[in-house]
Amino acid sequence: MRKIVFCIMMCGVLSVQSFAFSTPPLSLQVLVKSIFAPTLFSVYNKEYGMLYCQLYGVAGVSKSFKRDACEIDAKTVRAMRHFAMQYIRNKIYLEEQYRLGYKNGWCFLQRGGNLLNAEIVRDGYAVVQSFDRTEEGVLQELELLESIAREEKRGLWREWEKEMQCLKIALREIAQDYFTTHEQ
Repeated sequence: MRKIVFCIMMCGVLSVQSFAFSTPPLSLQVLVKSIFAPTLFSVYNKEYGMLYCQLYGVAGVSKSFKRDACEIDAKTVRAMRHFAMQYIRNKIYLEEQYRLGYKNGWCFLQRGGNLLNAEIVRDGYAVVQSFDRTEEGVLQELELLESIAREEKRGLWREWEKEMQCLKIALREIAQDYFTTHEQ
């Protein structure tokens, strides 16, 4: 069992490095100006000015969820969001330079060899969302990192596994609704 977990972890570590091969059409050096939510930032580039950066393939806790399958109450959402924001504030520093990849309105935020999209999922402070399927390989790698975080009870998965699963289910339902209405 330990060998299997080690193999999965190594694949996860290697997969984080492979995100570099997913090069969005617009690649810029930016300064992070504001952190609005664990997966939403404002950034500045001297050529383009201020931009919003919603992380590709990643969703954090942002509001109460009440879907057919589950519900997360507002008090729990606030607690989860607090811990996720603390995590992000320890990862992302305002006025520091990052590389931003921008594609279809979504972003990939990178500092050195660290891709925040992957780190936040790997560390258990966000789940994978698939409202944009242009980078299926990236989404598959994020799903692998999420399954490891869930299995090892990292981050929010430790105390709020049921709620994180609810978030995942709710996002999946919303994405299905979105694709059903936009494919017609």
